[in-house]
Amino acid sequence: MRAIVVLIGVLLLGAVFAQEGPTPVAGVYSLEQFGPVATVAEAQATLDTASAWLIARGGGVLVIPKAAPPAWQPENTAQESWRTPAPPAPATQWGYGPGITILDGRTGSMRVLLPPMSGMTFARTLKMPEGQSAGHWDYHPMLQLDNSVVRGTASYHDWVVDGVQAGKDQRIYVHTLRGLFPGLFVNTLGGNLNRLYIKSLGYDTERRQPYVIADIDADVRKGALLSNKTHANVLRMDTYSHTENQTFDVMLNRHNYSQGDNYLYYAGFNYMGDVHSTAGDENGVLYAAFPYSLSNHFRGRVEAFTAATAELQYTGAANAHTLGTGRPMINMNPAKWITAGSVVIVRPGDWYDIGPYVKNPVFAGKSYPTQVIADASTGGRAELRMGGLILFSADAPVTPDVVGRYFAVDEPNEYVPGGNRVRRWYHIHGFTANPDGTKTITITRHWWGAKPAGAPTLYRPEHYSEDGRVTPLTYIIAPGANVYDVARGVKDDGPWGGRYVGGALERIVKVAPGPHSGTPLDFAANDPIEQAVGPDPFKPIPFRAWLFEQVPGAFPAPVFDIANHGATMRHAVMTVAGGGNSIEASAKRADGSPPWNTIIAINSACNEGIVFAGDTADAAIAFYQPNNRPQPIKWYYDGQTKTASLTVSPKDGAFRFEGGGMSLPGGLFNVGGLSGTETKARNLRGVNVPVPEGAKAFTVTFPKAEADAAYAVFLEFTWLTNRAITDRAQDGFTVQFETPPPAGASLCWMLVR
Repeated sequence: MRAIVVLIGVLLLGAVFAQEGPTPVAGVYSLEQFGPVATVAEAQATLDTASAWLIARGGGVLVIPKAAPPAWQPENTAQESWRTPAPPAPATQWGYGPGITILDGRTGSMRVLLPPMSGMTFARTLKMPEGQSAGHWDYHPMLQLDNSVVRGTASYHDWVVDGVQAGKDQRIYVHTLRGLFPGLFVNTLGGNLNRLYIKSLGYDTERRQPYVIADIDADVRKGALLSNKTHANVLRMDTYSHTENQTFDVMLNRHNYSQGDNYLYYAGFNYMGDVHSTAGDENGVLYAAFPYSLSNHFRGRVEAFTAATAELQYTGAANAHTLGTGRPMINMNPAKWITAGSVVIVRPGDWYDIGPYVKNPVFAGKSYPTQVIADASTGGRAELRMGGLILFSADAPVTPDVVGRYFAVDEPNEYVPGGNRVRRWYHIHGFTANPDGTKTITITRHWWGAKPAGAPTLYRPEHYSEDGRVTPLTYIIAPGANVYDVARGVKDDGPWGGRYVGGALERIVKVAPGPHSGTPLDFAANDPIEQAVGPDPFKPIPFRAWLFEQVPGAFPAPVFDIANHGATMRHAVMTVAGGGNSIEASAKRADGSPPWNTIIAINSACNEGIVFAGDTADAAIAFYQPNNRPQPIKWYYDGQTKTASLTVSPKDGAFRFEGGGMSLPGGLFNVGGLSGTETKARNLRGVNVPVPEGAKAFTVTFPKAEADAAYAVFLEFTWLTNRAITDRAQDGFTVQFETPPPAGASLCWMLVR
């Protein structure tokens, strides 16, 4: 960044001197030095003249003056190529002539038009004097870009509650104030288009509904969207490719000849050293994604609160660098809390799942599923209503006034791990008083818009209640307000951490109005406060590939193309780990659940789910059973209401099928024995066993001894006779005949345990 600042400074300084006289500074000229620029035609003609003149003298920098017409958008196309010998003879040498760089600052931001072929190069040689070294674990980027975003950007996209007629200072009721602030520019989408300026925020205590005030030019229908999303990104690159070429928009080649842990992106990683350095742990990573869920949230104390200006000045703060808009400031003064009584929480099957096959727990004979509602309350638009139940005991002093405050479960093992009593606070959406004196509330959750929900997601499954298990929980209902401006209070978290981004030590944030505004529950001096973490975030997706193909292709192109073209084996194509590999280890986690609910989910139709088109030297699918537990394969059938499973015993390797029976149209062969018990049969049958002529009895000896004599034998003979099995033993059985066998007689036997 410093290199760019110095470069632009030199160029701009040169531009100033260039406009004051005919002599350029450091090769910098103003376009006005070469001719008139009053019209688009004049400016273009002058640019052509200036470009030719500068290129003839080896190139330079040309500044577009403010006097040039705003409608003129210059292009930098003057650089040419050369060939030796000249065309059409076959070239033995080729290259590019000098170019110019054009600076255009007429719009208030700098456009740099680079030479089309030679572009711009930043070069650095890191070669410290002998006997010196870099400091301890310093970062030495060649280019650093600092981007602090502290006020004015937006990310809001939600539906209005009611239709609103055109007029001045109209109330627009919304589901949430999160993301809205005075001065915000928003559009109304779906119906008449309005470009609205939000004058102020408000809260209707009678309706228990937040709203914004704006002038409306055209009627806003119920269910229209208020929308504005800002992209204040660090770097944007656009390539418009209209000719054949093979290229990379980002190309990084690291040539690694020594040790050191490496992170790369597009990455031709050409290595010769061992890569992994001493006790480092990164190895060479070509693409790395490390999402962290932070719990070091802001805490402080109110120094002063001015309701008229919505300004909250804090003192004694910790983690002021984590302040952000769109998250509520919670009043942590226990005197303003509701905590008496208890609460039970019933979860839906999953708060985002809908359908007849979702198993919703039953509490007091009733379930609370997630539903899609489309009626007058939603303006006919299909809307998700997340299921579940939050039920307070009769002695809990919860009243309709809690709507608009914040609810948290206050159990120690429901705190966010890694922090100090970090609770998850949910905005209270609705209240219902029940005939038996109990009360229920709904909370606001965010699932493509602010949605009413019946329950939060808890860490511990045993904290949910259902028939057969009722778990009363401690809770807190606290006043709070959404923060919509932190520009005068957020601290910088960069390499110079500790300074306030706004420059002044004001320690001020602005908060939206709520149901407690102007009441004794409002913020007051010395109230402890904290800014809540997101209670149920959309977790980051480290890699996403969504395909929008419209034309069939000639090549069977995969989404992931992984091949080992080297001379040695790699361990695995993909490794999934973390959180332990046993049920016991999972029970010790914060939520008492395994680290993954599903490793691979295939939710799309396909011809073949998994294809093995190459030899598998050891196993196509291997179940290691590291903790001596069967690894079941399950099928859900009969409308997904019943389960069939196939397991292999970790003890003796026996297959076990549980389900509706087994059909073998191809037959059953190479069977060692049949058993209706847990004891295996070691023998199946004997075929055409010779019997001595005239014998009164005959003993059959098994190929393998049975575990005991508790088995059944079925017999068939080649002559007519009554018979009886007179003795059964582990190694065989004895049969007597009423009619002795003739010459050449034989018998067949079959054993079933």
